Amino acid sequence: MENIILKNKKIYQNYTIIKKYQAGIILHGWEIQAIKKKNININNSYVKITKKKIPYLIGVKITPLQKINQDKFKTRKIKILLKKKEIISILNKIKNKKYTLISISLIIKKVWYKIIIGLSKGRKKYNKKKYIKEKNFKKNIDL
Repeated sequence: MENIILKNKKIYQNYTIIKKYQAGIILHGWEIQAIKKKNININNSYVKITKKKIPYLIGVKITPLQKINQDKFKTRKIKILLKKKEIISILNKIKNKKYTLISISLIIKKVWYKIIIGLSKGRKKYNKKKYIKEKNFKKNIDL
């Protein structure tokens, strides 16, 4: 049973997604409470893999529920849990084909919070316009 908590809406307009991965995330207690209240923004977030092959989610903004001194934690690096084989294959694709890893959506599976990340390539400006035209054309046909 999967419940989608949050979706990154502009991903499909700005990027072409080649492959999707489901990964666990390590959160603090106050972050889980904030996510339950939907005080999270993943629009500008991406995944960066360090030299030690540890993936981190960067750019996620979580606003705390209480006004405690947690300003430094709002945009912290969040550790992602992936298998070693997946990390190595992702690293090879990023280096060889110049793909990027971006966050697509945040889900809850049973009790675990997971993030769906996508191996993607950025679209050019003319490709974005073409995608928007096709999307609008499909909407007009359906009406």
